[in-house]
Amino acid sequence: MTETIAITGVTGDVGGKTIDLLEHAESTVRAVVRRPEQVETLLRRGIEARLADLDDVDALTAALEGADRLFLVTPVSPRQAEHGAAGIRAAQRAGVTRVVHLSGGDAAEHSPMPWAAAAWQTDRLLRTSGLGWTILHPSAFMTNLLPSAPAIHRGWYPHTTGRGRAGWIDTADIARTAATVLTSTDHDGTEPVLTGPAALDARGIAAELTAGLGRRVRSQQLPSRVWRAVVRAGGVPAWQAEGLRQQFGRVLRRGLDGVDVMSDDVTRITGVPPRTMRAWAADHRRELLG
Repeated sequence: MTETIAITGVTGDVGGKTIDLLEHAESTVRAVVRRPEQVETLLRRGIEARLADLDDVDALTAALEGADRLFLVTPVSPRQAEHGAAGIRAAQRAGVTRVVHLSGGDAAEHSPMPWAAAAWQTDRLLRTSGLGWTILHPSAFMTNLLPSAPAIHRGWYPHTTGRGRAGWIDTADIARTAATVLTSTDHDGTEPVLTGPAALDARGIAAELTAGLGRRVRSQQLPSRVWRAVVRAGGVPAWQAEGLRQQFGRVLRRGLDGVDVMSDDVTRITGVPPRTMRAWAADHRRELLG
């Protein structure tokens, strides 16, 4: 494939893993980053990089000129919806023909989580943009368990999800699916739902962590406001901590907005099944146990 694939969010988890996979597959890639030192780091790796911010449509348009496809990954922030709109507008102006958007499995117009509502707005704009598009809807990221490492080290998995279940997924599987979609012409106009192999509640997560770490981990239910205070104590901004409280204490706990939907789309698209949480935990043993 000789088309150029531009990617935003390459300094983050999914974007970074996706560009690594595409580079390994010898695809023609271009990173769009916000800081000059990031450009320099990528250039040293032999990856084309251009400087632009999702706040600046003109600069973003210039950074995308000559690119054929865009993997649009927007960071979680109070301006996420505006950044998504800027990415689509810049793609249109730059002549990009196809956009793959990293949305969410719980994207919904009236979601109490600002990032889920923002993803829904970007999805809506993309569907009517006149561009070719694919929208990826990943479930809960397994990496979101890493901030609980101090408690997991002590043998506890703190949560506020009740009996709510989700198809927790390794971000490596999201990146693998994104890379496949970005280098194919078979997924235009589709919205794959990306989940792990099992719908897990808190007890299931604790059991998977136990199996993967070789150490007993028990689930510990906390009132949502107490859980939010714990998250705030970890340095999370107030607006984001409240969004997380809504995500885990309301949406996930009650199974709202399709958060508990399961799918085999990862296997169908990539030909390889998604990894289990126990396998993920084993690989992240040092981070989880210190």
